[in-house]
Amino acid sequence: MSAKTTMCILFGDQTVDVAFVDRSMLGTQVRFVERFPRNEQLFETLAERMKAEEKTPARVTLCIPRNTVIQRTLHYPAAARDELENMIRFEAVRHIPLPEEERLMGWSTADSPDGQQVVLNLTAARRADVRDLIDQFEQAGVPIDEAVAFSSAVSSTLSDIPTMLVLADAEHMELCLYGEDILQDSQLLSRSMPGFGPQRVVTAARQMAAKNKSWLGDEGISRILTGGAESAEELEMELATAFGLHVQPLEIPEAEATALRDDQEPLAEVLLGASVVPEVTLNLIEDKKRKVPISRRTLVISALCILLGVELAAAYALKSGSPWLQRKRVAQEIQEMNRATADIQEMRTQNWIFRKQLIQLERVCESRTSTMEMLSALSEALPEDTYLNGFSYDGEQLTLKGNSKEPDKLPELVMALPFVDTLNTSDIGRKEGDYHEFELSVSLRR
Repeated sequence: MSAKTTMCILFGDQTVDVAFVDRSMLGTQVRFVERFPRNEQLFETLAERMKAEEKTPARVTLCIPRNTVIQRTLHYPAAARDELENMIRFEAVRHIPLPEEERLMGWSTADSPDGQQVVLNLTAARRADVRDLIDQFEQAGVPIDEAVAFSSAVSSTLSDIPTMLVLADAEHMELCLYGEDILQDSQLLSRSMPGFGPQRVVTAARQMAAKNKSWLGDEGISRILTGGAESAEELEMELATAFGLHVQPLEIPEAEATALRDDQEPLAEVLLGASVVPEVTLNLIEDKKRKVPISRRTLVISALCILLGVELAAAYALKSGSPWLQRKRVAQEIQEMNRATADIQEMRTQNWIFRKQLIQLERVCESRTSTMEMLSALSEALPEDTYLNGFSYDGEQLTLKGNSKEPDKLPELVMALPFVDTLNTSDIGRKEGDYHEFELSVSLRR
């Protein structure tokens, strides 16, 4: 669904609120928001008002009169989601008192927080009533893309916490209870009913809260909002006393509130309807996938943007063309110089490698004990009754072979030498006279 330019038409009992909101890269603009009388001239008046803007909205949402809407909220086990469409048809027969050929139907669903249930909000209206309104609008030149019930369409905005919305109109009072991402319950009260008054509305609100206590819990309703074409100050005071909450007016969405001009009416309900994107399944009519004609203003702005882009590109080319050619020539000269001095560069590289190897060799020599130093240390450390027959040194390991009268003391004496790290092997061989053959192998310190 396109949300760049939207128009919402909200039907009340005696008035019709209309908001035309344009969204672009430059921000949000409220082209007009007005309240029209609900009479036969409405359709032509709105068509002329929309024509004066010289732009057709990409999406027009019709919020049908609340007294023509049938609302039902049902709960099913989570396992029923796979068969939800079949169940909707079945439940429509049970809960919607209209034959299938005479009704239009929409719905929305949400999962309960524990994932155990699926909540279904079922919306229906008489086909003839909805088609009559749409035909009159379209004959006047106002396209209609979707027809929805206002209370269901705005549920995504109001259901973040348990919320009671009270809409006061000239002939009816509507109570809507939101929570857990869906419209949970609604009731339409007629002002003409016997005993109607603030206390009757408060009683209905209490009964609705008690009916939905299973998901509201002990905390109950967290927020009460009011709106509608009629003022209800006395009712607001009664609701505040009954629920212990501060009753607040329905707020205009932030983007639309910022864009609203001083001379425009702050009609919160219709501006909220123009800002939300209802679920596709809530649409009571078939989406025609209407193509939106491009306005003259859009064409002019597009042409100016193209001209500006061409000028900027030309200026950039003039500014950067000469330096680019100069950089290219310098790069070619550097390549030629590198080719001419390739042999010299190779000699420098080899010289650097040799110097690095020489430094490493010097470090190895400095860190090693010489063979003569090791032999001198061994002659001082070994007892006088010990003599060597063999001596081998491979840079990492030193091996001694010989004869000794006390070969078992030799490992300790050899390990005490400063250049010896660990003892690898110590073997004592056969004895000849007083002497034993031995072989010692040790690892040298690095």
